[in-house]
Amino acid sequence: MTQDRNYLRMLSDSELVRIALDRNHELAVVLAERLSELLNVEAELEDAKTEIDELTNETNILKAEVDILQASLDRIDADE
Repeated sequence: MTQDRNYLRMLSDSELVRIALDRNHELAVVLAERLSELLNVEAELEDAKTEIDELTNETNILKAEVDILQASLDRIDADE
């Protein structure tokens, strides 16, 4: 199978990494390693975004609880 640029452009990043490492050309190996690192960064970024969303939700819940407690304190102070 001929692996011209157009064919290679259609492949996924992970397939490109595998092909580059299989060819054992120094430049291809180095580029594959760098691409592999970038793929990991994308996954880490998605994980971080998910964690930020979860922390934002927890923060909103805690703020709501603080508001409820503050309202209770305000009622107690008003009764005194």
